[in-house]
Amino acid sequence: MAFRRTIARSIWAAKNAATCAAAVPKPKPPPPILPARRTLPVVEDCPTLAFLRPRPATARYSTVSVPLPHHCFPAFPVGDQLFNRLVDGLTPPPAAVPWRPGETGVTLHEARKVARAAEMEAARATLRANPESVVSRSEYAALCIDIAGGEEGGRKLAVALDESGVVIVLADAVFLRPDQVAKAIGSMLPSPARAAAAGDDVEARKLELRALERQKAAIDAKAAAQVRRELWCGLGLLAAQTLGFMRLTFWELSWDVMEPVCFYVTSIYFMSGYTFFMRTATEPSFEGFYRSRFATRQRRLMRARQFDVARYNALKQAELRGVSGSVAQSDHGECDADVFRHATHVHQ
Repeated sequence: MAFRRTIARSIWAAKNAATCAAAVPKPKPPPPILPARRTLPVVEDCPTLAFLRPRPATARYSTVSVPLPHHCFPAFPVGDQLFNRLVDGLTPPPAAVPWRPGETGVTLHEARKVARAAEMEAARATLRANPESVVSRSEYAALCIDIAGGEEGGRKLAVALDESGVVIVLADAVFLRPDQVAKAIGSMLPSPARAAAAGDDVEARKLELRALERQKAAIDAKAAAQVRRELWCGLGLLAAQTLGFMRLTFWELSWDVMEPVCFYVTSIYFMSGYTFFMRTATEPSFEGFYRSRFATRQRRLMRARQFDVARYNALKQAELRGVSGSVAQSDHGECDADVFRHATHVHQ
């Protein structure tokens, strides 16, 4: 019973306290403190704001610039000052540091490549120092073993030298100087420049041959005319001799006297023909005599006109064979006796 009374009193006291608190008015909160307003300059006091004043009708505008006083507006950067502040506010990019090989570490693969290159260069120098240009496979293997310092390393070095083109391995021969082999092969292979040069050379040789042929034709014509003149003179001498013997036989002397004379004259002619055959190896006939005299006259005219017979023969043979290579210039100026000995062309 006492407990119930205590609880009822506590509830009643709390209710009375809440009612009293609601009846008492709460004090009003103080108003917020506003920032003090900055007094603006009066139009009459600021010369910069003078344009807001009413101007008289007679006033004129001046082109003179009026400086901005510091007490009219807050100091705000303009122009170069604003640009400088913006530039100063920007953070410059970090400078690029140049890469230096010495500052970075070398990998194991790169170190192996450098060592391999050094070994290849040493092997190349050793092979170049060898006086022989071509060696056998066994000698080449021995050289590689000596350079590498071991059989396994020598075998790998030999394969590497062959693959890199330092040496050329063909069958059982190893060429230690492949540049010479390349030059030899390149000289045999046709190239556009070499073909053009060969074409120009062939054309020049053709022109030279045509000029020599014209010169030779003139020499042949003159030699043939001289030989025919000699033959006509010989015919005249034989006719005169025959007429003389006839007069001596029938008018001046008798046949008994002229018979041995004619015999000995005929014997002299026979011995002359035999001598001609021994010297020229040509049948002692009118045709053989003509060829021999033609070659003699031709040789004399060529020597007199400085005709290069050796050059003419070389150009002629090159044209007949169709060789496009160069024809060597001959230094011989003498005419060979057998070149034109069997000429069959006769100028009428």
